[in-house]
This record gives sequence, structure tokens and C-alpha cells, in this order.
Amino acid sequence: MKYWRVEQDARNFAILADDGNDYGSQDFLEMEGARKIDPRKLQFIFDDERPLPIGDFVPTFQLGVLFAKREVFDLFGPSILSGRHALYTARTDKYDLQIYVPMEEVSGFDFERSSYDTFDDGDVWRMYELKLAEGFFTDFDIFRLNDNPGTRFHVIVSDNFKEIYDSNKLTGLRFTAV
Repeated sequence: MKYWRVEQDARNFAILADDGNDYGSQDFLEMEGARKIDPRKLQFIFDDERPLPIGDFVPTFQLGVLFAKREVFDLFGPSILSGRHALYTARTDKYDLQIYVPMEEVSGFDFERSSYDTFDDGDVWRMYELKLAEGFFTDFDIFRLNDNPGTRFHVIVSDNFKEIYDSNKLTGLRFTAV
């Protein structure tokens, strides 16, 4: 099985910015010190300073979560619903979006083959190249890694997820083999 790191394609598609939302990635991912999400406060606005098209998946400043219309997530069916996840509705200046938060975390980060910077305490803070351990396998089609606090912000998907994305000619994400 091949796995892919998912990154938001903010170079080619309009970015969704906070508009009253003050929740960060740590809150969505329920990390240490996270605040409980109040769905009424999930307000966003599309950045109009760069006239780019809106992708099927919408880039944001939130790491570790995916924003898209409900019908986009519906295309993935059981592949994204089988694992633990959280769903929220984001209100925007154009239309509502779903926020999908993959809550499945597995161990499998290859510290030796990956390229990254760390804080003084060893936590990963910038990822250049993410690699999974040799022989890595999970039944989840979408997940995050739990090997280090800094690896928890990266969404990893299976070939199955990528095949659904590609076959439906979806936009807004970039995939890098891990």
C-alpha cells in the first residue's frame, strides 16, 4: 500500500481566511490545551486579494484538517467515515463548507529518512520531507501521525483516497508520496 502526505494547494486556489473564527489547529485536533469548538463561531471569508478559483478542497491556515463542500466528502464514502473523525460546518461569505478533522492517529514516522527542523526540545516544527517507516501499514484511508507533536499536523492518506480524488478530478490538494 502506498501512502501520501496531503497538502493544501494555496498556490493555485483561493484561500479561506478566518473571519471571526479564533480556533487554531490545536483546537480542531484536540491537542493539549485545546478549547472546545463552538460551531457558531466557525466564520471564514475567501481571500479576495488573489483572484484565484475556488478548489473542491479549500486551502486554509488550519493544519491537519480539510475544508470542502459536503458533496465532495460524500464521494469518499466509507473511506473517510470508517475512522474516528470530527465534522463541523464552516460558514463563509460564499457558501457553507464542511470541516473534516481526521482523529485517527497512528505511529509510523521515520525520523531517520524524513527531513525536518526541530525546536530545542526535539519537537518537529517544520517538515520538508515526511517519510513513513519501512513496512508501515494501517487500515485507515486518512489519518495523522502521533510519533511527535509536530507530526500530528500532517494529514496522510492511502492510495484508495488518492484514487477517489483523481478519478473525480478533484482540485485543491497536492499529494507527495511518503
